Amino acid sequence: MIIRLNALDTLFFRDGKPFTMGEGSWASGSFPPAPSVFYGSLRTAYFARHPEDFNKANRPGDPTAALKIRGIYLQVGDQICLPLPADCAGLNEERGKALLLRLANAPKASSCPVPLVLESPAGEEVEAVEGGVLDCFSLIDYLNLKEEEFYYYKLSEFVLPEPKTGIGLNKITGTAQDHMLYRAAMWRLESPVRTGSQNQVVSFLVEFTGLNLPEKGILKLGGEGKAVYYETLGPEEGESLFFAAPELRGGRFKLYLATPAMFAGGWLPGWLDEESLTGSYRGLGLRLLTAVTGKYISVGGFDMREKKPKVMHRAVPAGSVYYFELTGGDPGEVVKVFHRANLSDYCPEQGFGLTLVGGVGND
Repeated sequence: MIIRLNALDTLFFRDGKPFTMGEGSWASGSFPPAPSVFYGSLRTAYFARHPEDFNKANRPGDPTAALKIRGIYLQVGDQICLPLPADCAGLNEERGKALLLRLANAPKASSCPVPLVLESPAGEEVEAVEGGVLDCFSLIDYLNLKEEEFYYYKLSEFVLPEPKTGIGLNKITGTAQDHMLYRAAMWRLESPVRTGSQNQVVSFLVEFTGLNLPEKGILKLGGEGKAVYYETLGPEEGESLFFAAPELRGGRFKLYLATPAMFAGGWLPGWLDEESLTGSYRGLGLRLLTAVTGKYISVGGFDMREKKPKVMHRAVPAGSVYYFELTGGDPGEVVKVFHRANLSDYCPEQGFGLTLVGGVGND
């Protein structure tokens, strides 16, 4: 089942920074939200319609236990957008254009733990891009090695920050409390008017299995009980989310993370040895060549049943890329094992670690 979520108002997604009303005045947020936000929203929608089952939540017999998120995407107008791969860097000379970095041997006198590094082609000055996204057609070209230069967008072109000022209320009297004034980082999902461009509808697409919901309705998403309207996509509309797998040549390939992933080794998947950077996964022998992960993000949440915050975890951000060399197993199984699979060591059913397989050139 694939649904499209359209915000009815601004949305609020907390980040990992602590905030206590009365001690601080700014509640920071992050965008896009973690996959667990959508997972919790879908479960909440089910229990709102079946309150008699709420006592089974996170226990044997939980009717939402089979829920698995298969994909989370941002849709801008008719375009499906995904994070700019971390092995692409922006060109200094031409804004909005990114270049695929090339593999090179790591320096011998270096603390770099991987055998290869990524560098820009000779003569090109590049810089890291924050908040960059590619449309799905450009991403397919990237995965299939059809292009090495890409035009990207910035999230700031589609998602407008709109801080909200509020004040804490006394739960008994309903009146304002002293020293409880705060500001929260809200987001409005539309192309900013200030750029002069025509406003485009910005939506989330969520693909999931294991849970039955009406074809359309209202969901709560993120903090402050903000609402979104959802509707089910037809088969033709959902075809663009399947990302045809590339034909791999040779024994090297890359894994691109379309959503954040939580690994047992921090930046390193738990099935890889930290010293040798080798391991096996579902019958495939693998050696890590290099990785571009970016800065970690903090993933937490609030447990509605236990009425307390969840344990905070660090996650590799979406857009991270891992280069591998196949050391054992059938090369034809690489795509079957990894493409459109959730590779996260923790909470893969929540949509963490959505992976797409890409080719690696013969640099």
